[in-house]
Amino acid sequence: MKKYYDCSINHLANSLHNKESFGPIENDIMKDLGKYASNFGWERSHDYKIANLIITNSFYPDNILNWSDKHSIPKIKRMDGIYWQNNLKHKNHIFNDAALQSDHVIFISDYSKDTLWDLYSIEIPNNSVILNNVDDKIFFPIKHNNDKFTFVSSATNWNREEKRLGSIISLANKIDDIIILIGKCDIDLPKNIIKKGYIESQEEMNNIIGNSDAFLSLFFRDAAPKVVCQAIQCKLPILYTSTGGSNEMCNGNGIMIDDYDKMEFLDSVPRLSEIDVFNKYELIKNYYDSISNNYLKPIPYQETLSEYFKVFDLYV
Repeated sequence: MKKYYDCSINHLANSLHNKESFGPIENDIMKDLGKYASNFGWERSHDYKIANLIITNSFYPDNILNWSDKHSIPKIKRMDGIYWQNNLKHKNHIFNDAALQSDHVIFISDYSKDTLWDLYSIEIPNNSVILNNVDDKIFFPIKHNNDKFTFVSSATNWNREEKRLGSIISLANKIDDIIILIGKCDIDLPKNIIKKGYIESQEEMNNIIGNSDAFLSLFFRDAAPKVVCQAIQCKLPILYTSTGGSNEMCNGNGIMIDDYDKMEFLDSVPRLSEIDVFNKYELIKNYYDSISNNYLKPIPYQETLSEYFKVFDLYV
């Protein structure tokens, strides 16, 4: 059986991990490639010296880079979003270098690919775009009937400026609906926002998201937010911003809010128009039945993983 080695997790990569995210260090897709590898004729190896291929969600440590070059072992880089903040953009260089060192780069959205070009003029000859996704054995629709219309939004840590908690609070103050907030949040909120705190269990996440009526994604420049993938697999209509990769992922299953779309490095998160957010909220409420009844089928998770192993097979 063909073997691959994942070098994503290492001491330096751990130190670069955003401590405010509170999310797991190991990416879910990377973890599940190992979980389901045998379905596609592959096996995850924990010894890079016997692997037929090396993949990273971060970069290649020097010993692995030297080994792969010496023995002509193909390298695959999974490319996430670009740090757009001026105070964080120094983190991009090591990941951009890894992309250039790779035989193939898998981008998690067209947005991810486009920003690499827009901000760094880097174009990767051998690349694929495989949209981010989550396991549909864990995240799936749930029949429910709420007394009050219920939105849900999720972030590991709402202290992160790009998650735009202020915009959610502003909307909550204008509506009577319930907004459930998943993730660490230490500030007082309007009474119609229900805090659930940070949740590790994906099954519990599915229970909360699946029992909600719609999802709020007011995030700024998220290349392919995992929580939006979770909402899509639960078939929730989504109120989302035009920035980042959410538009690709939602594929018409919701209502889009105009956002700051000029691609440049910034010092802070641009404000959303409170009027536009409220107007689009009214649209998703008014057209809720139509969006729900005509929901485009989410991409099956095994199909997403299959696309990764098809890339692997090109090089082995």
